[in-house]
Order: sequence, then C-alpha cells, then structure tokens
Amino acid sequence: MTYWLQELAPDRIKEKPRSSGITMMLDRCLGLGGTEDLIHMAGEYLDQIKLSFGTAVLVSETFLRTKIDLAIDNGIDIYPGGTLMEIAYQQQDDIQYINWVKNLGFSMIEISDGIFNIDRQKRYDTIKRSKDAGLKVITEVGKKDSEVEIPISQICEDIILDLDHGAEKVIIEGRESGKNIGVYDNKGNILDKKVKSILEGINHRQNDIIWEAPLQHQQASFIQRFGSNVNLGNILPRDILGLEALRQGLRYETLVHFVSENKLKNE
Repeated sequence: MTYWLQELAPDRIKEKPRSSGITMMLDRCLGLGGTEDLIHMAGEYLDQIKLSFGTAVLVSETFLRTKIDLAIDNGIDIYPGGTLMEIAYQQQDDIQYINWVKNLGFSMIEISDGIFNIDRQKRYDTIKRSKDAGLKVITEVGKKDSEVEIPISQICEDIILDLDHGAEKVIIEGRESGKNIGVYDNKGNILDKKVKSILEGINHRQNDIIWEAPLQHQQASFIQRFGSNVNLGNILPRDILGLEALRQGLRYETLVHFVSENKLKNE
C-alpha cells in the first residue's frame, strides 16, 4: 500500500494462497501475451483462472501447456470449465478426462451438472478420483437453463455433501450473463432472500462457496454484504483490478461502506 494511504479495508487478505477473498477469472479467449500482461499487472489479486465452457479443447496442446505453466508459476490455480466434465460423463470417458486434465498440468478440476443430471455417487467418486490424481477439486451447483428451478434445500444439500466428500470450494451458478439465473433476477440484481436461505442452509459456511458475479454492481453488493474477503467468480480479465479496488475500498461503491464501518469500529 502507498505509504501515505491508510488501509480502508485492513481485513482484506493480501497473501496468497488465500482460503477466502478468492477472485476467479472467467477466461474466454485470452492469448499468452494478454495472460502474461494481466498476471504482471494484477496477478497478486487473482487466485483462479477458469477456461470457459469447453474452450480448452479448441487450442493447441502447446499453447495450453504454456498458459497453464504461466498461471501456476504465479500462484494461480487454473482449470477447464465443467462443461468438459459433463461431456466426459455422457461419453463415459470421465476417468480418461481426469487423466487428461492431470497430464496437461492443470492444478484443479471442475465437476458440475449444470447441463445434465449426474448421479450423486458418480459425482462423489469423481471427486475422490480427482483428488487421488493430485488435483484440487471445485464443484458447481445450479442449472444453466434459467427455466429449471432447483429447490434451495437441494442446492444446500448438494453444497454440503460436495464439501464433505472433498471439494475445496463450491461455485454457485451465475453464468457469464449474471441475469435471470441462480441468485439473480432478470436485471442481475441479487435476490437477497435466496442468498440468505442458501447461507442459512449451509450453516453460514461463507468461505466454502464462490458466488459467480460477472457484473460489477453484483461484486459491489456482495462486498457490501459480506466484506472484502467474499469469494467471487466469473470475473472478466478487464475487471480484475476493478474488483480488487472494490475489495479494498478504492471505488465509490465500497469506499463509503468501509469508511462508515471503520468509524463505527473506532467509536
């Protein structure tokens, strides 16, 4: 921090690896140069890179390995989107897929059922196989089709069981649009009642979940609600520094919040 500036959000976890305050970036088509520039500029604020959808199979293996190494060498976990895992399930190639992820050098694997329903035991077996292969496991709950409504009770049960079976974190589906999906209405506003119900249903294990929050007003709202160390995902590359500014009270949307909070603490 610049010597003349007092920290506005002193609770913000600065050192990596972080167990909370995680920023997960959604990478749709960033080249090696762009990735290197981003890491050079904002790598200390970036914890995970998700290669979106099934894009990991659309680029050369040489490119992929280089990009993976670039991330891992800078303390950033990297993994392909869960869509590929769902395809592997459908083709009964899930074991081969885990091996492919491991052999390429990815540090993490995502297991989701946002498109197809997956047998629970198979999901837990996949978590175990992935961990046995030396991969960190992240799972996702929620459907990508906005017409499919999953009961909050089931979402909470899925989160708890995934964590109990070895998942490091569980992502709450928000897609790349952040609208009319998961905990968002059709304008991208946070549905407070849903968020509250999820947290109550998982015994407030806030640090164990990542809220997909692609829109900046969603990011600000989560930070205002839960503090600078809330886990947020599906952040665009161009928004990594902006999000960190929100986390540290260096933007209008959270500056007033943190100043008011600090005044209350000092009274």
